[in-house]
Amino acid sequence: MTINKAQGQSVVHVGLDLRTAVFAHGQLYVALSRCTSPLRIKVLFAEDKQDMRTMNIVYQEVLPNL
Repeated sequence: MTINKAQGQSVVHVGLDLRTAVFAHGQLYVALSRCTSPLRIKVLFAEDKQDMRTMNIVYQEVLPNL
């Protein structure tokens, strides 16, 4: 299931593939917050990742100028 399809649902098990960065601001939060227990969350990081972080990518060109 995609992150967008999971929005608004409760999910028993969540698996995230973070070998590539999360596409939009807030998607990682949405993905993690859908799970009913933090003990049922599994995250896959790239093999070369030591610090277990992912980039938050925001495309400024698609945001309206404020």
